[in-house]
Parts: sequence; C-alpha cells; structure tokens
Amino acid sequence: MPFHKSARLAALLLAAVFLPLTCSGCSLPFQKQDGDGSGYLFTTSLPSNPKSLDPQSATDASSKTIIENLYEGLMELDETGTPQPAAAESYTISPDGCTYTFVLHNDRYWFFDENQNDEIDDGEKWAVTAADYVYAFQRIFNPETQSPYTDAFSCLKNAQAIQSGQADYTTIGVQAISSTQLQFTLDHPNTRFLSLLATTAAMPCSQNFFEQTKGRYGLDQDSVASCGAFYMRLWFYDPYGKDNLIYMRRNAANTPARSVSPTNLTFQIRNTQQAAADDFAAGNADVLVTPIQQTQYTDSENYTTTAERATTLGLIFNPDFAAFHNANIRKGLSMGINRFAIGKNSNDDLKGAFSIIPPAVQYNGSTYREQVPEAEAAYDPNAALTTFQTGMQELHMESLDSTKILVCSALMDCDNLHDIIQTWQEVFGFYIGIDEVTEDEYWQRLASKNYSIAVYGITGSANDPAAVLEQFASDTNTFYYENASVDTQIQALGDCSSSAQLLTQCSQLEQTILSDYWFLPIFYKNQYCITSTKNADIAYDAFSGALNFRNAKHFE
Repeated sequence: MPFHKSARLAALLLAAVFLPLTCSGCSLPFQKQDGDGSGYLFTTSLPSNPKSLDPQSATDASSKTIIENLYEGLMELDETGTPQPAAAESYTISPDGCTYTFVLHNDRYWFFDENQNDEIDDGEKWAVTAADYVYAFQRIFNPETQSPYTDAFSCLKNAQAIQSGQADYTTIGVQAISSTQLQFTLDHPNTRFLSLLATTAAMPCSQNFFEQTKGRYGLDQDSVASCGAFYMRLWFYDPYGKDNLIYMRRNAANTPARSVSPTNLTFQIRNTQQAAADDFAAGNADVLVTPIQQTQYTDSENYTTTAERATTLGLIFNPDFAAFHNANIRKGLSMGINRFAIGKNSNDDLKGAFSIIPPAVQYNGSTYREQVPEAEAAYDPNAALTTFQTGMQELHMESLDSTKILVCSALMDCDNLHDIIQTWQEVFGFYIGIDEVTEDEYWQRLASKNYSIAVYGITGSANDPAAVLEQFASDTNTFYYENASVDTQIQALGDCSSSAQLLTQCSQLEQTILSDYWFLPIFYKNQYCITSTKNADIAYDAFSGALNFRNAKHFE
C-alpha cells in the first residue's frame, strides 16, 4: 500500500477550496434514490474538533462519532444493548468462559483513497484480517500508546503481568489462528466481554498503515484508513477559522457486503455546544445532540426527539473543605432533599434520583432498573436536621452560610435547583446560593478546587451498569473521590462470570458509594437527539455521545 504525503497535501488544498461550495447545508441530496430514503448527504455539527481518530486512544464524543462511521468492529450493540456480530460472522465461547473464538467475514476491507479520486485504485484496498485485531489489542497494552482502555480489558490473559511490567505487551491473550479466525484468551470469565468488544476501543488497526503514519495515526486525514461504512475525504481544522469540517463518503469497498444508506456525511466542526445548536436552528444541520431540553423541537410535529435518561446529576463536595469531611453533614444534606418533589417543573427533563445508575442503562436485554430497582428512601426532614446538627456539633460549627452550588449552564436548567435550596432553607435554616458558570469555567473551577458544592453528571462510557460505576474509581474520576473499598469492588466487576453475578455486584457497589454520601444523587437527566421527521434510523448512543449514520435515511 503506497503512501505519498505530498500528493495528499495537494488534494487537501483543492478539497478545502471546492468542498464548502458543494457540501454545505443539510438540504442537498446526493444521488438520491427515491422511495427507500437512501442516497442523501447528511450534515451535522460537532461541538469540538475530534481529539484523535485513533480508536485505541479516543475518548471524546466528537472523536467517537467519526470512529463509529469510519470503522467496523467485531461486535455492535442492538437497540436493547445486546451485543450482536458485526465484522464477525460467528463466535464460540468455551465452556469455562475463558476462550472466545471468532470467525471474521471475508468480505471486509480497508480503504485509503490515496489520490483522492473517490475510486478504488490498485493498492488502496486490502483485506481486514484477524491480525488487525491482534495488533489493535497489542497497541492498547503497549505503554507507548498510553491507552485509557487497559483496565477495561484487564481480563485478557497476561494483562496484569503486562501492566505491572513483568511481561511484554505482545503477549496479550489475543491471537490470529488464521486470516479470518481470531481467538481471545481470558485469565478469568468476564460476562461483559462481548459488550466490551462493541466499544470503539476494540476496533481493528492495520499495522502496515499505522507504521506508515509515523506517529500521526488518527491525527489528520492522511493518517486514517477506513474499514467501515464511510471513508475520510477531508478533515480540515483551523482553530482560528470558521469553515472547519470533516467530509466522508460512502465506502464502496464494503458496501457490497453490508449496505450503507447515505452517500456522504459532512461534519461541521464548531467550538461550543451552542454553536452546534445554532447550526441546527438555522437549518444547516440534520441532527442535534444536546443535554439541554429544546421545547421548540420537542413540542413540534416536524421533529423527532429521542430522550434518554442516561445521566445522573448529583452533588459533589470539595475535599479541601473541612465541613464536608464530616459524614453526618453530608448525610444530613442528602436526607434533606425531597426527591419525590424536585424536577416536576422541568417538563420531564429531570426526575428525582435516589441511585447512581440512570434509567436508560440496559443490560442483558432489559433496563438495569427493571432488574435492580432503586431504593426510594423516604424524605425525613426531622432526621435530616438531627443528623446535620450532630455533624455541626462534632466540628464546632454553627452554619454553612455563604456556601454556593457550582453548576454548569450547559448541563441543566439551574432553576430546578431552587426546589432543593428552598427545602434546605426550611429544614436547616440556612440559604445556599447558586453559582452558574460556563462549561469552560466549570471545569477550570473543578480542577482548581475553587468550589464548595458542585452539580456533577455521572454517565457511563458505554451502555453498561459497570461502566457507570467505574466513573468512581479513585485513579480516574475528576471529582476527587477516593474509597479503597469502592476501588476493590470496581476491580471485581471484571471478574463476574455470569449476568446474575454482575447485577448483584453492581447493586452492592452502588449501595457502597451511596452510603459514603460523597455523591448525592438528585436528578436523572435526559440526553437528547433531535432531527427532522424527514430523517430516520440515525443511531444515537446517549452514553458515548456518538452518532452512527450507516442506516440513516431521508425522505422528502
């Protein structure tokens, strides 16, 4: 496979000149086939430039959206959150649950349009093989990659030894039996393993192509090859410019094996969530993904809105504030929240939360909350006051006056916090204010611990109960929570050999965290995906934030 960067650069400059004239706007169909909704050019806006299109490294929603459309992995999740084969034709699991053997489809290909003529020329197409998956997992465990996904796949054979420096990353338990047979060997059974293989981290990586990018893999359009529904035609980003976009075309190398409805995708790159929302309002984008309820769309028959309670909003405390190190103060504040009454004026955007795992999380074919109902503790203002006063007496303090709740305006409508503040004033006799800030300031204030109490959103990196609870791990969370017992229980989630065992351990871990009162659940929050009723079958993952357009259709 040749790779000539000078030719690619010239093509980039030409594309940057001409593509905005032909691709802007979301109302321009391209080779539309009447009746079946295919052949449309979809346009949407990303709230930020993708940080990396390297599946083994990428974590942000903008990156994952592009990766979902650029690659195809062994497995994917269906609408119930159940793993289904994608690039895999079939798989078997050994009786002990420690060996997974996959047979790959033999009609999946990599494509890199080197000369940018939108045709498959000699050397631009090559087969996806089992070795590409082996190399991807070796990269996850290669220290040079600094992948954030080593813990997720720590169930693989030799993973622990590699992480401790006692074994080489090439010994990870993944091997190619043949070009179309792939085998994973686990140190212990993990009932989540198939779901993990449906994440972007488990996408394949072509070693030959990777090495030719010379350290630029996933960082520019010359350094990404497609094995999925679409291929990269242009990635143009100037932090000081405004015509930033990613342009993708249907991957003809793979459409004979698995159909793709749209012909083109245009992703306008913006710098804020509000700018992306403005594009949609102006009719310049087909899809809007937002955490903020948009009644002008949700109340209109011209739009289709998917709303999923995928985030739990809770109160977190500054660990440097002595008052909040007292468990009775934190517990008293929690008991003083009437979760049955809050959120009723939010037009169903918010619902009072008693637990951590939000209602949208699915597991084993149904929602987690159907299998593990949350314990709805009764609101008890007298007990709340007694508990709170005990804590204050232990610290020889009189009140928490002048305390404010830090909240990001892009996270929720802050007016809904007034129900909590008013109840606290009635129960405890003090008033706590609201400090509403922009998203940038919010994260800066959290990082510098410039807050006393803050509203924080918890969601999983994937649609999985364990993925939600893993956000509380001491070495990865960004809100300074530390609990050795919680860390041990999180680690044990990777050792579950059955669905029943995972549900039991998730339930126990959830209760451990709740009983610590460092995170006080207050609301289950909707995440929204909005599109015109003319569009259909745009897949949205409310947890990763990714959009997948493989089956997306448009009807006039």
